[in-house]
Amino acid sequence: MAELKRAYLFHGDDEVKIDQARKRLASRAREDGAVIDPLSGDALTPGNFAMTLTSPSLLPGTRIVLADGIEVWKAADIGPAADAVEALADDQLDAVAVLICRKKPLKAMLDAVAKVGGDIVEFKPPSDAELPGWLVAQAKGLGVTLEPAAAELLVALVGKPPKRVSAAQNWSPKRRMLSELEKLASCAGAGGTIDAPMVEQLVRGEATAEVFALTDHAVSGDRDAAIREAERLLAAGEPPPRIVAMLARSFGQVQTAAALGESGRAGEVADAAGVPPWLAKKLSAQASRRGGSSLRAALVELARLDNAVKGGSALDSQTELLRSIEKITK
Repeated sequence: MAELKRAYLFHGDDEVKIDQARKRLASRAREDGAVIDPLSGDALTPGNFAMTLTSPSLLPGTRIVLADGIEVWKAADIGPAADAVEALADDQLDAVAVLICRKKPLKAMLDAVAKVGGDIVEFKPPSDAELPGWLVAQAKGLGVTLEPAAAELLVALVGKPPKRVSAAQNWSPKRRMLSELEKLASCAGAGGTIDAPMVEQLVRGEATAEVFALTDHAVSGDRDAAIREAERLLAAGEPPPRIVAMLARSFGQVQTAAALGESGRAGEVADAAGVPPWLAKKLSAQASRRGGSSLRAALVELARLDNAVKGGSALDSQTELLRSIEKITK
């Protein structure tokens, strides 16, 4: 196993990769008999970090000083911290500096880590479009297969992460995605496959129950109830594109059931829609009540709405959404 370097600087917006780096560090410390001395919050000042890093330790083994959140440091105050890292170069101190910065690090810290031959690693989060692929790769690491459609649904259910992540944000949507994926992997078992119906049944992201209530009311044609649910979701900050995606998915499943029913193949709904038997029964009942022509018209309107909320309309997304709900519930 390679020896620990004198300093590590992890920076970037990908809080999940930062979490994973911390876990690897803790595991390595246990294996090497090292001691981790964490600093964060009010205790994480350049002066306190410098004193902790350069002070003799009363405990045996290498001391790893973990400074989590150095993005709050100011260039005018950073001198003691940079000097302390550079002091590790002479090997007189049995210590390792690990610095975590959630934005672009100050040049003085970059230079200090580089001078002692340390590692500087930038963790860039996946883009919105890359999130499903990222989840598929994470699933592989957990020993299961995540189908692409299931990955896209998981993103839609949990929500996309913000572009920037503050030090105080301990439980972001991306963390929730990974947490939900770990639960799904446990249910699927080693070597198992996670499909969209499994995600739909087991994942309950923020406002997911309310989204399903909306889709049920919309498919059933209950205009007032659907609009109430939509307004509640919008007031809670639910993004219109996610609501549209869930509506389109629900109406698409019911349309599949309607088409099979019209052709005398109602017994094939579960396989064709990729859903469990109980849900196939529900879809068939909804299809029977709505009728194929009504469902096809709703899907056309939802396709138009999808384009509208992605910038294809002069109206705001919320207005477009509510107008479309009135149309698809007729």
